[in-house]
Amino acid sequence: MIEQTATARLKRHISRHKILLLAIVCSAVLHTLLLSGFSITLPESDEDHQFLDARLVNLPPAKKIQPTPAPKVSKPKPEHKIAAKNNQETKPASAHDINPIAEPIQNTPPDSAPQPVTEPAAAIAEAADTAASQDSGIEQLATPYQHVETEFEVRRGTDTSAIGSTRVSFNIESNGTYAINSTTEAKGLVSLFFNPLIQKSEGAVAAHGLKPNFYSYEYGKNKKQTASFAWSDGLVLLHTNKADKTEKLPAGTQDLLSFMYQFMFKPPLDNMEISIANGKTLRTYTYSFEGEEVINTKLGKLRTLHILKAGFDEEKTEIWLGIDYQYLPVKIRKTEKNAETIEQTVTKISTELPQLPANQ
Repeated sequence: MIEQTATARLKRHISRHKILLLAIVCSAVLHTLLLSGFSITLPESDEDHQFLDARLVNLPPAKKIQPTPAPKVSKPKPEHKIAAKNNQETKPASAHDINPIAEPIQNTPPDSAPQPVTEPAAAIAEAADTAASQDSGIEQLATPYQHVETEFEVRRGTDTSAIGSTRVSFNIESNGTYAINSTTEAKGLVSLFFNPLIQKSEGAVAAHGLKPNFYSYEYGKNKKQTASFAWSDGLVLLHTNKADKTEKLPAGTQDLLSFMYQFMFKPPLDNMEISIANGKTLRTYTYSFEGEEVINTKLGKLRTLHILKAGFDEEKTEIWLGIDYQYLPVKIRKTEKNAETIEQTVTKISTELPQLPANQ
């Protein structure tokens, strides 16, 4: 009798607290799920990646130039010379935190500054003629473009879809100076983790081609570096957020942007060694010719010269130069020391030649 009474009491106790016990069990399950939630790995921001960017501005449409058949380019001779195109040739026109910028060195004498000219076309043509005459093994260069707008799509590794875009503008002003502006921006979800990369190069169009006076590289609020060129003193001032330093300035030194547009004035295989300043370092690179290649782009198949600039710690930069576009860069691939690649491929090119005087 006592056991039956105890059993009946236990059943009544369980029945009264059934809802409470069920709530305790559900709470335990939910806490377990929350504490062992999914782990999401987000892409890391690498400040040294120069995957491609551009400034989104509304620009007037570039003047179109009617294409004419481009002459066939012969393979380079053993001494690494290649014939440039005739000066009268016309190229196809359509088918690529913020801390204050360090002031350029101010002790450059007036005679080293670019001299104004009446017609920009005359200055451009003279630079091309002078560059061509410096080597008797190279034919006269075509007149360099006065204005270029290029757009690229950016891919990382083996990704099939673009993660960003780059827009580069090149312009020669009426006073004989030039300006190059490049902006690379991520798109989609990737844009949440990467800041725009903005680069600028300014200088003069000299007898040997582009002569930079100032270069800047800006990535986000914490990475800013500049290079100020004092040609009369043979020095370049390199500035970063952490330090400033001065290096001796070799003749013909370029920056990261001017280097790729200098080939309009000097054929790619004329000189296989070049010094480049990026605002942080000044180094002399020897690049190699990898051959002539036809690459597939959204503009169709493009004939190119493939060159390779080997860096330190297994880093390297490959550039494909458009044969029918005065050796403008149409594809760029950077391989990091961890073997990761960032590749930019042209999607649009708009060019404009200088307007020559009527008597020419």
